[in-house]
Amino acid sequence: MLIRVPLDKVGQAGDLIQLMEKIYYLSDRITNVSRDEAALTIEYGGSDEEEVVRRLDVLCASLSGRRKLPYRKVKDNRRYGEAGRARARTGASPSRERDSENSESSESSESSESAKEAHVLLEQALVKLLRSRAHAYGAALRRYPAMMPESVLQKSGYIRNFPQNVYAVGEFRHQFDTMQEIRARLEDNAPLHELLQPSGMYLQPCVCYHVYEERSGTRSGGPAGNGSGPGAAGAVSSGPKLALYSAYGPCFRHEHTSRIDDSRLREFGMFEIVYIGGAQEVRDMRLKLLEDTWLLFGQLGLEGYVETASDPFFLPEDTDRRLFQLAAESKFELRFAPGGGSASDYAVTSFNVCGDVLCKAFGITGEAEEYGDSGEAGEAGKGAPLHSGCTAFGVDRWVQALAETHGYEAGSWPQLIREHL
Repeated sequence: MLIRVPLDKVGQAGDLIQLMEKIYYLSDRITNVSRDEAALTIEYGGSDEEEVVRRLDVLCASLSGRRKLPYRKVKDNRRYGEAGRARARTGASPSRERDSENSESSESSESSESAKEAHVLLEQALVKLLRSRAHAYGAALRRYPAMMPESVLQKSGYIRNFPQNVYAVGEFRHQFDTMQEIRARLEDNAPLHELLQPSGMYLQPCVCYHVYEERSGTRSGGPAGNGSGPGAAGAVSSGPKLALYSAYGPCFRHEHTSRIDDSRLREFGMFEIVYIGGAQEVRDMRLKLLEDTWLLFGQLGLEGYVETASDPFFLPEDTDRRLFQLAAESKFELRFAPGGGSASDYAVTSFNVCGDVLCKAFGITGEAEEYGDSGEAGEAGKGAPLHSGCTAFGVDRWVQALAETHGYEAGSWPQLIREHL
């Protein structure tokens, strides 16, 4: 069923892009939302059109009167085109040009054996490259489990803000009667989910929360990188010493079915650099990482832009938090958007400053004389909460961007990538 809603009917909601994202949560039977110059079109697999329209009216009313802040682009290299790609391939064997013939070749090779192998090699090279850069910043290297306890997701606020994204881990009891029941159901082709019980564990939606749990209840000066490596020169000012951590691992998010595509997966690899210290030190490190990553992006012959961004808070009452992120520029995204007829436009890296919110939640403090932006000290004898930031690289998206730009033959990849194979 297609539900057409005139734009003037939903105009009170303000930001149409934000509204379209939220419409999916009116019903799990909504499979797609699109718009043209006259109306929104909602593809709905149910039968109660009136209820969907009623819920949409309530949603629009809840969003009405809220400010709409524009996304601000701070960097854009799309004008360089083929010249940038050619520079990235310096020293490579003759490579394919991005023309229509090779676009068709790329599409046909997507499912080929060579394409699958290329994705593995590109992932390994990228992680190796990112680890070397993190080491240059003085970041401590970590490897964490793919599962995360519910207590961590609660303290971080993730399960409150994005409950629709989490995957809970179920488990079967270690009991004979349960095991016998499983076998009996398998023989009858009966479902097993009724025998599962909650484990209290979740698949990690990101890697960085493990860092906060590791540092939970500690003061500054813990055993971690201090940002003093050559890559971080000039990035650290006065104040609490900056502690840096880096980690790579699989992440899992229960994305809406309609949003799944090559650039939005339910399982993906994330390389993250977390930095904990004073407010100014964290902002300086975020800026340093943004500038260096932008330089790397160009060196790899990739095209796109950096803009202010916000997290996809889905409840109407959270809209002000989204506006705050945009106004305070607490989140930037580096987006791959090559142009030249390509429809690609997706974020490959995010650069976030979190204030003292996460450090306060996990009890990560500085010495007694250290203060945050508020000028308020922490509790007596505990010190003030430190500030933190995180730069997250979506490795699968970087792989996709490199493959779309340079193809699946290793000889056509940027020299910097080939050096890390």
